Amino acid sequence: QTRLLADTLFLMRDYEAALSMYRLVKDDYKQDRAHLHHASVNELMGLCIYLIDPYGHRYGREAYNCLEVAFYGYQRAAEDERSALSKVGGETGGRPSASTISTRLASRLCLVLSARRELCVDRPMEIADLLASASSHETALGAAVLLEQSASHYYKATAARKYAFHMLMAGHMFRSAGQESHAFRCFASSLYVYRSGKWD
Repeated sequence: QTRLLADTLFLMRDYEAALSMYRLVKDDYKQDRAHLHHASVNELMGLCIYLIDPYGHRYGREAYNCLEVAFYGYQRAAEDERSALSKVGGETGGRPSASTISTRLASRLCLVLSARRELCVDRPMEIADLLASASSHETALGAAVLLEQSASHYYKATAARKYAFHMLMAGHMFRSAGQESHAFRCFASSLYVYRSGKWD
């Protein structure tokens, strides 16, 4: 009931009231070990805070912190889903042919986070690490997109080696997904770092 009220308030754009309702229900989900629901509440809290205070004057890092907690909650829920699949013989290791819901939610959250400049200012390394972490259980194509985005944030953080390495990994993922032209673009981008001597 409280979650439904919070979602309704969010849709009505009463972000202050929605935030207070989400805060009420958050701990219940945590105690119940409902990782997916706990993560989604943290994500919506982060969105409420961002929409109330997009530049962090009033809440500071709280929006980013909520979204980070949401990401790790989605990751934990994805691990639970994968272990349940492996118990029934549905997953055999390696890259999955289709991602679980929680994995997709974690990937979506990372991409949204990386696209909002106000949230990633002064955090290129943190965002890059989140994107790279989200890629580990995605499909080949999903992992390629996440790794490429991760590489771009490493480049912003002036981490040339990490940029080149993640671009190479993105290229390999694109190639295994049958996206040869995107793979070539990633390989060419990483080659620039090796040839320009920035690797030393």
